Amino acid sequence: MPLHPARGALPLGLSLLIAAGAAQAQLAVETLAMEPLAPADAHRIYLSDPTMPHLVDGRIHVIDGAAMKYLGMVGSGFAGSSVVSPDRKTLYVATTYLSRLQRGTRTDVIEAYDTGDLTLRYEIEIPAKHAQSLPIKALTAATGDGRFLLVQNATPATSITVVDLAQKRVASEIANPGCWGVIPWPSAPAKFTTVCGDGTLATFELNSEGKAQEPLVTKSFFDPDRDPVFMHYEMLGDELLMVSYYGALYSVQLAGAAPTVREPWNFIDAAARKQRWAPGGYALFALDPDTRRLYVGMHDQQAEGSHKNPAKELWVLDLAARKRIARLPGDLALSMAMTRSAPRRLYLLSAADNKLVSFDPANPRARKRSAPFGETPIYLELH
Repeated sequence: MPLHPARGALPLGLSLLIAAGAAQAQLAVETLAMEPLAPADAHRIYLSDPTMPHLVDGRIHVIDGAAMKYLGMVGSGFAGSSVVSPDRKTLYVATTYLSRLQRGTRTDVIEAYDTGDLTLRYEIEIPAKHAQSLPIKALTAATGDGRFLLVQNATPATSITVVDLAQKRVASEIANPGCWGVIPWPSAPAKFTTVCGDGTLATFELNSEGKAQEPLVTKSFFDPDRDPVFMHYEMLGDELLMVSYYGALYSVQLAGAAPTVREPWNFIDAAARKQRWAPGGYALFALDPDTRRLYVGMHDQQAEGSHKNPAKELWVLDLAARKRIARLPGDLALSMAMTRSAPRRLYLLSAADNKLVSFDPANPRARKRSAPFGETPIYLELH
């Protein structure tokens, strides 16, 4: 019986020819290289993602908002909060690491990443007290001159770690009992304000060593039991803007010897109140300083606990005229941010699908949408 080659096998002579050819045409050795980032512009987005299914491994996704293109990622550890430095050259991350991933010795650090190439430049160990919560704007902030970094603590007692960025060390810890958040004064870098549970503001002034005396406390300007304020805020020059759960807009001048509170304005009219429209989200409003217009995420059928609901609509408020001038589709926005320079563009983070949505305020219905980013993104900051 004649022998036949196995099914699929090549004749011996042909196999030898292929092997000889492969030996003569070896592939070139590849050289690994890092693709440089394009210079950051006003449309670069730092998208905070605490990755809630595995909280020890948070991320900050770096995205080109103009092209809706993924650029890179920075690790943010467990419950990290971040802020870009005033000169936009450094991304600071305040975070926690455990020696056994989900247990063990706790170490809290400030990590400083170069926004040019996202490399780690240095880290500073801080007291193991940094507030472990979902990222919001008021958890970590740099003073206006970039000298100090302010980090909200919770043990659950509240205090603020002051980090000297010039000397790369902890300068002090300031108790702010019953208060929450750090809001630096734009024109007075030594001052910052915190919001207190009795409806007041407490203002601290740092000396050259990063220490502070007793705070200056305002009179109560909101009722924390009937209508508390969200801890998100926007600044219009020296004017601090905050919004309450039931639609009161507060304006506070952070200038002079002490904050000055303007009479609040409730922007929800009687008809909308009957439908129980109310603000909702995390970074739930954004400011266009050129037109002095505020974009606020709103939902109807407000109920206890709905203050984190994403936006069914965006309401456009004219701050000068103190009136609502438009109601736009909300794209279920959970957070939003406006570019820091013209031409302005508003970026929304949709809670429906983790997509980014953006539009020109002059043409708000012509919207650009991205692919989904991340796992559980919450907060975005623009370069």
